[in-house]
Amino acid sequence: MIPEAGRHHDDVEAQIQPYLDGEIVSGIVVGLYDAGKVETYGFGKGPNHAPPDATTLFELGPATKVYTAILFADAVQRQEVALETPVADLLPPGVTMPTKNNVEITLRQLAVHASGLPRIPPSISAKGPTADPFGGYGEDALYRDLVRTELAVVPNTTVLYSDYATGLLGFLLGKKLGGGYAKLVADRIAKPLELRDTFVGTPPGLAARRATGTNDDLAPVAAWTYDALAGAGGIVTSARDQLKLIDAELDAVVGSTAPLRRAMKLTQEPVLDRTGDNEGFGWNIDAAGRYWHNGNTGGFHGFLGFDPKTKRGVVILASTATSLLDRLGDTMYKVLDGQPPPPVKFATAAQLAPLVGNYAIGDTKIAVVADKNRLYLEGQGEPRHRLVPISDHEMWIEVLGTVAIFQKEGDKVARVVFGVGDHTLTANRVDAK
Repeated sequence: MIPEAGRHHDDVEAQIQPYLDGEIVSGIVVGLYDAGKVETYGFGKGPNHAPPDATTLFELGPATKVYTAILFADAVQRQEVALETPVADLLPPGVTMPTKNNVEITLRQLAVHASGLPRIPPSISAKGPTADPFGGYGEDALYRDLVRTELAVVPNTTVLYSDYATGLLGFLLGKKLGGGYAKLVADRIAKPLELRDTFVGTPPGLAARRATGTNDDLAPVAAWTYDALAGAGGIVTSARDQLKLIDAELDAVVGSTAPLRRAMKLTQEPVLDRTGDNEGFGWNIDAAGRYWHNGNTGGFHGFLGFDPKTKRGVVILASTATSLLDRLGDTMYKVLDGQPPPPVKFATAAQLAPLVGNYAIGDTKIAVVADKNRLYLEGQGEPRHRLVPISDHEMWIEVLGTVAIFQKEGDKVARVVFGVGDHTLTANRVDAK
């Protein structure tokens, strides 16, 4: 890869600056790949109060699943496991794998989220939100959960995104191939691809290079540790390494026989019998044929993407857990195309002021309050949630995965409507403003 300093700096900065000015992200690195040429740009706060850079370490989070899929595909091609190996065959005596309608789960189904396993194991779900939800979740806890898990659907009938499934896949590969998941990532991916900054967890000697994760309110939060489910989200890495991964993925597209390219090619094969959006092993595939994965941990957001047609790719690593950054993926492809869109405009404090007030859902009272330049939703007995502006009347609540839309009657705000899944919930304004 050839570093190409500065070519798109001004266009990238123009797109990122509104997120910094709007206090939506604390620190972010953008990596651009264009037919072998790479650029990296860091903005905001990184280690030692300097902007982050190409070697700053971030939690990769859910995009770790790309690595787990590569390990699986490599093991299949080495004939160490098969695509249709039943998961039950890799479990110790006394540990049973859930089934539904007598259909067994296979390794392939874990890899493509078609196992029917819920998103997270039942014991983690039962704990509710915690600072490090997967922390301390070891082998024994995983085995206990497998025995008591009920499948949501019959295996191989529905795609249901599941950290449980991919974490289990990484764990089983670590057991079957020896040494555990972290060693497999180091020996079978990082070493052959020369990824110097990619680890499961942060090595103590590199802690000074790690960004501090923040929540959507930009408050520091604890690191996430995945233990037995590391294959679902446990990798820590840099933008430099993720650009190397994209370089290798695009090399695999054209049939290269360099290390891991055949395995990568297998992960890129669409697995769903349909047109439009599709999935590979570890990758999502959009209707334009671009490969991507994204997601949050408690304090980080990551996005990886590449386009086989244009030989371009995008890496976004941020030290704030906000899914609003996902829109930057498509934006950065447009930057590479030489057609950057107008930068997003977030509402100012003055534009948000009319939304402040008291609201009610039946007998339940809630309040929208301003604190400096930010809005928050407060309810009795509930933690305060930040309302992150999408526009002057639409707010995103990250922790709830909910959009709040403020509606007017005449020139006054009359209500706020919350989107909750496929349903809506309306809170009418009850103060005199």
